[in-house]
Amino acid sequence: MTKNLEKDFIKLPSGIYVAKQITLLDKDWFDSHKLLQEQGNRMLTPIEFVEFLNHTKDNFPKIYREITEVRNPWRAEHLDAYFEKRKDGLYILTGNRTKEEKLDEDTLVKDRIPGISLDDYLSRAHTSQGLPRSDVKKGNLYFWHPRNGSGAWFFADDGRASLNCYGGPQLRNFDVGVRAVAQEK
Repeated sequence: MTKNLEKDFIKLPSGIYVAKQITLLDKDWFDSHKLLQEQGNRMLTPIEFVEFLNHTKDNFPKIYREITEVRNPWRAEHLDAYFEKRKDGLYILTGNRTKEEKLDEDTLVKDRIPGISLDDYLSRAHTSQGLPRSDVKKGNLYFWHPRNGSGAWFFADDGRASLNCYGGPQLRNFDVGVRAVAQEK
């Protein structure tokens, strides 16, 4: 894929460029990382996804709605987060599992189906790792908390929008893709 940063990507306030469209449909989390790396790109982490949603909500509302709106067709995208249980707690691994950090203590660690406010989650109730905090307000965004050996992804369809942190990283479906992050050269 040839990168056209001005046309195909959105520059976030943090300086990263995020693709306007998801690509690599029907690839699992592992294959998506490999293919992105071959393209010189990477996957969005949860905290970058929060920044991306906040930025698109205000500046690219059509893209924001495409990701979050409850409607057909079903849409989903992988996020760069893998969860691993260790003796001292649950860890989030990012950077295709090259960076590891123990989950923030105030991370919401129970399912809310439905249960959290997307607006509250995006505006204030997320951890430094981009996951919902335990004090997030109630709302209609389904949330499945992190579990050992799971990856993270966001999806929306005609029944719900969901932040899912329990699905297997081997999930693949023709509608599941990934949003590339390009580094400025």
